[in-house]
Amino acid sequence: MKIKFLLIFTFLLCGSLLFVWSESEIKATFTGVIEEINGQSAVVYVSEDEEYAVYGIIAVNLAKNPDETFQVGDKVKVGYDGTIRETAPIGISTLTVELVE
Repeated sequence: MKIKFLLIFTFLLCGSLLFVWSESEIKATFTGVIEEINGQSAVVYVSEDEEYAVYGIIAVNLAKNPDETFQVGDKVKVGYDGTIRETAPIGISTLTVELVE
């Protein structure tokens, strides 16, 4: 009986962890140029392109990559969860941000 309970508990725990990890899965990316930096956030311009679901002026959280030093004019690739908030600038939930050469 204890083994059955332990197996069920382990299965539920693993399933819960997989669900939590999939919540922060990168579902979309775009590449743009940093126009402005304010502390740990940046305004990134993404030109209109059929490849990206989002374009225009987008707010990006630079704190997702604390090991990198970003500057205005840098080209960056941003990963996000696919959700777009209709604000000015456009809001996203930044998951990754990296320099592109």
